[in-house]
Amino acid sequence: MKRWIAGLLILLLLAGTLSACGSDKSADRSFFYPLTAEPKSLDPQICGDKDTAMVVSSMYEGLVRMGEDGTIRPGVAQSMDVSEDGLTYTFHLRPDAKWHIIKNFKYIYGEGCEKNLELPVTAEDFVFAFQRIFTASTNTPGVQTLYAIRNAQEIHDGEVTLLELGVKAADAQTLVITLNRPSADFLTMLCQPICAPCNRFFFESTKGKYGLGLSYTLCNGPFYLSKWNETSNLFLRRNPDYVGENAVIPAGVYFYFNADESSYPGRINEGVYDAAPIAQECVGDLSADAKTVQIADTVWGLAFNCQDETVSNAYLRMALCSAFSVDTLEMPEKTAARGMLPSACRISGVCYRDEAGDVPPMEQSKDRALLFMQFALEALETSRVELTILCTEEYDVAMRKVIQRWQKIFGVSVAASTVVCTQEELRTARESGDYQVAFLPVKAPSTSAVQTLYSYTSEDGSLFGMQDEEFAGYMRTLQCAPSASSAVEACRQAESYLIRTGVFYPVFEDTSCFAFYSETDGITVTPCGEAISFIGARKYD
Repeated sequence: MKRWIAGLLILLLLAGTLSACGSDKSADRSFFYPLTAEPKSLDPQICGDKDTAMVVSSMYEGLVRMGEDGTIRPGVAQSMDVSEDGLTYTFHLRPDAKWHIIKNFKYIYGEGCEKNLELPVTAEDFVFAFQRIFTASTNTPGVQTLYAIRNAQEIHDGEVTLLELGVKAADAQTLVITLNRPSADFLTMLCQPICAPCNRFFFESTKGKYGLGLSYTLCNGPFYLSKWNETSNLFLRRNPDYVGENAVIPAGVYFYFNADESSYPGRINEGVYDAAPIAQECVGDLSADAKTVQIADTVWGLAFNCQDETVSNAYLRMALCSAFSVDTLEMPEKTAARGMLPSACRISGVCYRDEAGDVPPMEQSKDRALLFMQFALEALETSRVELTILCTEEYDVAMRKVIQRWQKIFGVSVAASTVVCTQEELRTARESGDYQVAFLPVKAPSTSAVQTLYSYTSEDGSLFGMQDEEFAGYMRTLQCAPSASSAVEACRQAESYLIRTGVFYPVFEDTSCFAFYSETDGITVTPCGEAISFIGARKYD
């Protein structure tokens, strides 16, 4: 105890010394970050793309936040209790948490509202947010990741009313969330931007314009929306009403709209941007003194479009995957994939890959490949299949080696060719489902292994085009996982199913890069880079 008191006295003396010497010149600075596109809306309940999520995570504070190491940190909830059966979460909100009021809200609250009105963040704000999430017409992305909440899916499917939702306000500062079943990764799910609070009166007063402009956006996060310059930038100013775990150091953050990602390294070098995601092919353009963080969030592999008339046949996919191995590609400099999920993914704050171990690709077997091909040709009622593999120029030779091996094993039964395209064309083809087979990178959209698996098989099947009842069963099992170990095993089974049915053949793991201007410090990103925090950012130039 004496040591703790002595430490506190030293900190107080240091604080006094800093005050005597003048203000900390590294603080109260504005920071600059690029977005590839202007957000369509800053409504967190419909926040779908990664750029918008970056902005929203700075403007809103949910019950909890994710730290840079993947651990769960306090948000508006300063503490919580969990029942012994793991079904009831009671969140105790900060009594001084507030919404930030600006003069633009006078059409709702009257003249001088920014000076005269204090609007607390209450449990009812979270109740309304979750009611919006599970109202089907909201079209909240990732809604299924929260189906562990009591009656959430039934409400979304129109089977019961919102009154039956397991999210209740016990009083103004106490929120109770009841689950259908224990969920080991539930707190991670609550870190999503869609779980931010929403004030019902303000939302309804915007008459359908919530999140569409300065006058229609009510913030409770570390920064609030101060300017929205269309086609140019957003400016978020430090929120004086924010009472989170840590004090906000910067004066504000500018988010500039810039689709030319190749320009990011140069602007980092010059200090025009203080942080930016950098494409791996552009990392070499960074100056030697730029700071970087490499994130193992990507797995490259052979993806099969399960909505294609031919490739939808599982026997065909399994035949093709059984007919080659990673060694065929001759990529010794690459880090072999340990499964479909990359190393950055977490479950309950721990590295999923370390806990789950490797989930290897389908075993190479000529006999099994020929047997699967026989079944496929019979089911497709043909003697020959024609396939096209999309790939970038960098991997054209490797894909031609794959085709050569297929032709050696299957003979005239398989006619395949490559189509070389740019990274952007490859991304567009994947997102639109306009491909048969493609060698492409699959980037985890979330640090959560569970959320990432959900994204691989979204309701519209957009990533691999797969809508499979057996896989859906694995995901339902995952939803019911009561412990971290059971969640890891359920994830492993789901991941293994995608691999062994030939939906994806993982080849090597890759990294994404975030770069930081050399004179900055304290900017952090989550393990998969889905959120960036400027709360503790400082600049020294």
